[in-house]
Amino acid sequence: MSGKGDKRSSGKGDDRSVKAREIKESIVVTGDKNKVSTKMTWYNLPLPDKVDAKAELAALHELVAKLNLRERGKFERAVEDAKEEIAKSDPDKEEVAGAVGRIVKYAKAADDFDEHVTKLLPHIAALGSWLGTAGDALLRLAGIAP
Repeated sequence: MSGKGDKRSSGKGDDRSVKAREIKESIVVTGDKNKVSTKMTWYNLPLPDKVDAKAELAALHELVAKLNLRERGKFERAVEDAKEEIAKSDPDKEEVAGAVGRIVKYAKAADDFDEHVTKLLPHIAALGSWLGTAGDALLRLAGIAP
């Protein structure tokens, strides 16, 4: 990684880009005299067999329904799709992941999403864990997984 005073790029020492092969679990800020305040939250996903998918979906539904949603009808249809699939004896987890992904998409588009995101994430994380590999895209969409 290039560091402070690295003059290789321009010869003037004003290159503030960060060059690294891989940066994980970090916050990188470039510039002079910057002040940064940040909070990182780590989620330990519960074991999939310990997740009550119906209860997590119900909790997510209740919380997202309180948001100022632009697409309330589509949101409710996504919830119904997920409920219907989870209720089956052998649910198609790809179908559930798609429906929950739609729920998250509609939640993220709400005007007040940022105010409520910390309440939603534990339920999304639990559902993502229960979904297994089908939940990977959901966890990325929610910002829980890289």
